[in-house]
Amino acid sequence: MQFLDAETRRQLGFDEVWSRISPVSSLGRSRLRKATAFGQEQSADLVQELDRLERMCAYLKRDPKMAEELSFLLSTVRDIGGSLRRSMQGITLDDTEFYEVKKLLTIVEKIQAELEHLGWTSFLPDPVDQCVECKESLSLGQGGHDSFYIADTYDDELAKVRQERVRLENTLADFRASVDCEMIQVVGRILSMNGDITVTTTDGKMISQLESMVQLEKVQETSDFIRFQLVEDGIMRQVRQELAQVREEEEKHKHGIRVKLTSVIADYGPRLHGVLERLAFLDVLLAKAKFAVEIDGMKPQLCEDSIIRITEGRHPLVEEEVTQGGHDYTPLCLEVSSGVTLITGPNMGGKTASLKTIGLLTAMAQYGLLVPARSMDFRPRKFIRAHLAASEIPKGLSAFAGEVLFLRDVIEESDHDGLILVDEIAHGTNPVEGASVAQAILEHLNHTPTITVITTHYPSLAQLEEIRHLRVRGLDQDKLGEARVDSLQRCMDYSLEVASPGRPLRSDAAVVAEALGLDSMIIKRAKELLEKRDRKNG
Repeated sequence: MQFLDAETRRQLGFDEVWSRISPVSSLGRSRLRKATAFGQEQSADLVQELDRLERMCAYLKRDPKMAEELSFLLSTVRDIGGSLRRSMQGITLDDTEFYEVKKLLTIVEKIQAELEHLGWTSFLPDPVDQCVECKESLSLGQGGHDSFYIADTYDDELAKVRQERVRLENTLADFRASVDCEMIQVVGRILSMNGDITVTTTDGKMISQLESMVQLEKVQETSDFIRFQLVEDGIMRQVRQELAQVREEEEKHKHGIRVKLTSVIADYGPRLHGVLERLAFLDVLLAKAKFAVEIDGMKPQLCEDSIIRITEGRHPLVEEEVTQGGHDYTPLCLEVSSGVTLITGPNMGGKTASLKTIGLLTAMAQYGLLVPARSMDFRPRKFIRAHLAASEIPKGLSAFAGEVLFLRDVIEESDHDGLILVDEIAHGTNPVEGASVAQAILEHLNHTPTITVITTHYPSLAQLEEIRHLRVRGLDQDKLGEARVDSLQRCMDYSLEVASPGRPLRSDAAVVAEALGLDSMIIKRAKELLEKRDRKNG
């Protein structure tokens, strides 16, 4: 079973939280897109990941300037995976690709130096310890520059050929310069880069002067203009032929060197692929650390017991929404274990937010993230599934039918260590029947290893003695006073407490209605009915 499905990711806010992790390189972004949650059998790897992330966060806080330097270096890393694959296939690389490989090794040396401040001297061992020869091969005759070119020092014959090429090029250049000098004296202009000059047909004097120059010939004439072209003599034509041959010979030598260098890179290909993977990992780790610092995250602790224990847990998105509205945010404190935990409380009591927080923090922990909490203990789950108030309903089905389909699927997997979150179970149908169906579901799930957390307004469910029951503390009557819509939240205590067995549910509906100014006679009648119900049940 998939750890998180798309709907659960959306409802918990996981996708939005995940989008705030921003690697700076294409390698890191690609790795982040492919990231998966750590499974139950990968607990040791998860612990190692969280330990590294905690160390990286400490590094960011201790030396933010150095961390920014590391981030900058990572941003300059290019994905040379394609070049490495081509080299190992025997396809000769070009000079740009050689440059990218050399640049990568140079950047990695600088990154390694930064990592030494973390004590991670072995984090990127290959480039420093085993890829020196590769970089030296690409640096031959470069004079310490970061660029790449095939220097004369690669091959003695190449050096000789280049000397001859330069001599011939200078000969042609001298010839051209002499022609340009004469033209300046004759017509006050020089030839174009293509060795031609165009004049209008009305400029008879210049035409006559150009026709007198033996180095030029008329190649085009119209009613508007005449174009003359430089003509090389036999000696210059011979020089140009020799130059073409020398250039061809030079290119053969350069190709041979490229073949050799490609072979060198191919030999180091697997190691360099490993370097790319480590750099991608480092980029993602740094991005995770930056996000963890932003949310004041801490390292969750793995435990053997099938529990989720959260102290002062915060849902970043909900917290932002609440605080931006000028309200105080109440962190979540709770412990849930295998079986069912029921959460009751008034509307606006934060029950849905509690479910989201449990699910999000668990998902974040299993994806190797620090969590926004004072502490968290958990055991990795096989899956997380959520059906909250905003769940999408399949076309053509009622809300209750959609919920039943969800429960049918998760119940089939409840024999595994999962996490199921259900908001207002069976609320979309007849209350009597809904409560009966809900109770049967609770009784079944209560005897499975899966952790199930369910919110409800059904009084009968709260009376089930074998079901753990938490409730929202609700409105503080002393703070209520003359409450308004925009201040009512300030009177709400969103913290959870263990509910006493058999204690009737508290919704605060009448109190809220009264505070918001509903007709006093209606309020009076509602309270009478409520007291009558309580006497009957008690």
